[in-house]
Amino acid sequence: MAVAMVTGAARGIGADASVRLAEHGMDVAVLGADEAAHADTVRRIAETGRRCVFVAADVADAGSVDLALTRVRSELGDPGVLLNCVGAVDRGPLRELSDQDWTEVVGGPLRGVFVTSRAVVDPMIKNGGGRILVLADVAGGGRSATARNSVVETSLAGFTRTLAMELRPFGITANVIAPEASATDLTAAAAAGAGRGSAYAAGALDAVRFLVGADASAVSGQIVHVAMTA
Repeated sequence: MAVAMVTGAARGIGADASVRLAEHGMDVAVLGADEAAHADTVRRIAETGRRCVFVAADVADAGSVDLALTRVRSELGDPGVLLNCVGAVDRGPLRELSDQDWTEVVGGPLRGVFVTSRAVVDPMIKNGGGRILVLADVAGGGRSATARNSVVETSLAGFTRTLAMELRPFGITANVIAPEASATDLTAAAAAGAGRGSAYAAGALDAVRFLVGADASAVSGQIVHVAMTA
């Protein structure tokens, strides 16, 4: 599992998770739409001594992801780890949402995870196993976003459990890392300097490191809830 493919790594916890994978001994391919936005992440990974490539891709488009995977396999090798980092999006109260808003804030993240997960299954099966992780950093946004973020998290959990059952015979695990249930209520306090946000980030990164390690080979289909309390 010397190669990891990561989405949602331009900034924040997604960027930190990418660096943590490199520190864990992996070369990292970072997929995204904007190379300039990922420049700092690529630099930080390179500073660990591991190889890193940025690959332009629309993770919701199957053709784009297939092309990106071809480049990853050519430059780094077959990915043994897929980490999808999904952030919160707040478009305001439910009564003010358009159909397009709902599609983007709920359907968009789910499609991205589906498309990228499907793409890496064959290489992982060929190599005898792999790890598919979703870092569902959905604690952000205001109270109006809580319901939609919970829809995203619940859907990701159901999809990941399905993956876990289907892929267990091939040595592939699938898990979700997500905030504890009360995380959205703590977001404002964390932003105000209570320290809970940083505590959550540290716990989530530790969970990433554990789930890609050898000790987690039998852990699959789980939602790992990380507390935001210090």
